[in-house]
Amino acid sequence: MSRYHTTGINPDTNKPVDIFYGYDQVPGFTAGYFFQVYSREEIKPDPSGEGLLVNKGFLNGISKKELNKLAKHWQCKLKSV
Repeated sequence: MSRYHTTGINPDTNKPVDIFYGYDQVPGFTAGYFFQVYSREEIKPDPSGEGLLVNKGFLNGISKKELNKLAKHWQCKLKSV
């Protein structure tokens, strides 16, 4: 598993967000990339308070093309994948 951190911009609010991405393989699922976006503000309906906005490819990985599309949408630069 690889896991990297960067920052991006929420396209709906123009506020900074924390982004985690990388490559993973979970036994029994499809290997691939994952992309997670966390708000820097508490989200009230979320009982965990973690503010998870996007969780793509967590178990079944996404393609590199989809990863790059998400990075562009959330205005972040991927350092390595």
